[in-house]
Amino acid sequence: MEIVINGRFLTQNVSGVQRYARELLHSLDTILEDTADIKITVLSPSLMVPAPAWRNIRLRQVGRLHGHAWEQIELPWYSRGHLLFCPGNTAPILSLLSQPVVVTVHDLSYKYFPEAYHPMFRLWYRFLTPLIFRYAQSIITVSESERRAINKHHPKAAARLQAIPNGGFPAGISTICLEGRSSSYILCVGSFSKRKNFPRIFETACRLAREREFNFVFVGEASKTFVNTHVHVPEDLTAKITFVGAINDPAELVPYYCKAACLLFPSLYESSGLPPIEAMACGCPVIVSDISALRERCGDAAIYCDPTDINSIIASVLRLMDDGALRSKLSTVGLERAAKFSWRECARATLDLLRICSRAA
Repeated sequence: MEIVINGRFLTQNVSGVQRYARELLHSLDTILEDTADIKITVLSPSLMVPAPAWRNIRLRQVGRLHGHAWEQIELPWYSRGHLLFCPGNTAPILSLLSQPVVVTVHDLSYKYFPEAYHPMFRLWYRFLTPLIFRYAQSIITVSESERRAINKHHPKAAARLQAIPNGGFPAGISTICLEGRSSSYILCVGSFSKRKNFPRIFETACRLAREREFNFVFVGEASKTFVNTHVHVPEDLTAKITFVGAINDPAELVPYYCKAACLLFPSLYESSGLPPIEAMACGCPVIVSDISALRERCGDAAIYCDPTDINSIIASVLRLMDDGALRSKLSTVGLERAAKFSWRECARATLDLLRICSRAA
């Protein structure tokens, strides 16, 4: 049995969707060492960066096109005759109409926050996403919260929609972090978009840097997908607020979590949310939005704030920063919570679903 995976994500900058695909494939590659009945081939456009070092998954760079054109025109030809798994929200229309396709739809944020996205992006997703929910053999999403939300908009797809939670950092990372924690700044991880609540986060940083002399570190960047959010750090705060840019390698994120006093993640909307679980796995306390997906992920291991109220965000930061005992408690409880989320379990559940779909095709 051979399964083909849409590897377009290998050509994209790494945000949450691409992290999901890369971590999932890494764990699938490990699982395949003990799995004889399935072969996996990843098809991608030609890569300008080094290919992943998979041992059990074959990578084929095919076609001459790139981006949407490659996915819609060339991928259906090269994947024909096989089950096609698309882990990044989109899928070729020809494949949806002619072969079994499984798609991971991470969220419907283009519908909830249309002003945050460029018009052409919104238009494409409004056209393509309903076709996925109509014709895909099965659809995966990344949390029960998002599954319920999707069912409200696409009730006819409910029987084909399954929630498979994504993972966090590997077990054992906390030992490295706890040996070198310095609690020297407040960390913010995510794209500089309105959906991620960047304007309020940045205002929080500016106010607390002035009033309490807290240091802030931002990991991320503006994406071409989103409407640009311009960043200008006031001259008097350049020593207190640092932007380090996007980090594509998860291993390079670990030191930032290890040295942070806390993670500030008051996103307006998440289908799941990787940074809070990653921070918890490193023993870093977290402050998150009081929204259903983050309640599902973080349980009682986080401080919750109202993401629409900057005073609530600031009050949550001050509560945590002024209470060392609370930080210590959340660090301990967070480690236990993070252990519940595993990329290996995510990969195993995904592979079980792909196996069922392939046999039913």
